[in-house]
Amino acid sequence: MSGRRRLTPENRRAVILAAARTVFADAGYDRTSMRAVAKAAGITTPVLYDHFGSKADLYAALVEAEADALIGTWEREGLEVPEGSVEQLFRRTIGTIFDWVAANEAGWRIIFLDSPSDPAVAQAHRRRQERATAVLAAQFARVPTLHLSVALDRERADGFLAEAAKWTVNAVAAWWWSNRDLTRDQLVELTADLLWRGLGQVTGETPNVH
Repeated sequence: MSGRRRLTPENRRAVILAAARTVFADAGYDRTSMRAVAKAAGITTPVLYDHFGSKADLYAALVEAEADALIGTWEREGLEVPEGSVEQLFRRTIGTIFDWVAANEAGWRIIFLDSPSDPAVAQAHRRRQERATAVLAAQFARVPTLHLSVALDRERADGFLAEAAKWTVNAVAAWWWSNRDLTRDQLVELTADLLWRGLGQVTGETPNVH
């Protein structure tokens, strides 16, 4: 007896997410239909709805998967940097983010460029932004001393620096989409120009001006 092997629900979901990743990245959330995703995944639209109840649910799952992949990559990278080497940690984290962005164009657009107004999708973005801030704050917490002009308790100070750094990197990643003549290394240096010279003072390290 021959025929295609039936996919497990988990494998079918993975196929759907892979197809949705390409379709949403090409057309954006608002212009993508569930029918188009189903066609790309090689299934019928009713089967697609068996796995995801709405386009918003599907897109939210995709946002979570892409953001988790990005955050997990630079979270692991940061753990490999020796304690006390703040600039090295900063540059490797920024470099890892832009490495991922350059290698994952679909994820690049989904995370940094597409901004659907649907509440379910906005919530998924918000949850991942909060996770990114928490991971960055944990990295700032490894710095022995912070020299801020305003007295903040350490946890709040780490959160402030993480939030500021995160949104700066988000903005640079979005800007890079329309300025891709610049290389990854140039983006790292530009981001260091923008962030590290100030952070070097805050962390007590002398900024290494290139």
